[in-house]
Amino acid sequence: MLGRGPNVQIYLSPHLDDVALSCGGRVWQQAQGGTFVRVITVFAGAPDPDQRLSPFAQELHARWGTPVDAVRTRRMEDLEALGILGAQAVHWRFQDCVYRRSAQGHFPYPDEEALWGPIDPADGSLVRQLQDRIGGLCLGSSGHLYVPLAVGGHVDHRIVRRAAEQSGARLTYYEDFPYAEDAESVTTAIGNRAWNPEVVTLSEEALRTKVAALARYRSQVSTFWQGSEEMAASVRGYAERLGGEAPAERYWRVRPA
Repeated sequence: MLGRGPNVQIYLSPHLDDVALSCGGRVWQQAQGGTFVRVITVFAGAPDPDQRLSPFAQELHARWGTPVDAVRTRRMEDLEALGILGAQAVHWRFQDCVYRRSAQGHFPYPDEEALWGPIDPADGSLVRQLQDRIGGLCLGSSGHLYVPLAVGGHVDHRIVRRAAEQSGARLTYYEDFPYAEDAESVTTAIGNRAWNPEVVTLSEEALRTKVAALARYRSQVSTFWQGSEEMAASVRGYAERLGGEAPAERYWRVRPA
């Protein structure tokens, strides 16, 4: 079956752009080398048509220019971007935190500030569901599972990291870009554990392809940048700071005891 061979690489993306932002160069280089790469976006589920949205979610849709069917638009952008990178896109149907509601009907994450605050207790069952699903992924004998470090502390990124760590899988962590531009946020995400960093050099073509893929997330560019040119400069600048003489991405593995 496709993607079940000995060399499949699986990336877990909390949202519809996180892996491309953080790992797009490596993904493209792996695919170019003949490796099967699958990118699973965890929180890619759309709210029901009659589901009431919080004012915050409505504000985000307006900001993205997607007042109707925002998730479908974002999925299409993801398919375009990952197609450029040569990866298979898989969209799980769990909902983004801005759409989730508690059993009592309130919105646990009703504003921008809440995205960086505590994980709501109602999401405990969500972590367990994800833990089981991640644990069931088939990587093959030499595959790897890439997960977010949760740099910056977004609640959905922390949930994915926690579920992956509880799944028992062997993990490679990626730095969540653009939050990783803040070195202190990277240090906070790493914590006190012993790590082995891995700096992956990117070819010029890999970096250009990553930028081209990111430009396909048209609804999301304005979240961080004034436009595509500023985005490209930001991506290149961070990659060159990591790599020194050549652009790079950085990954982390927990050092064996």
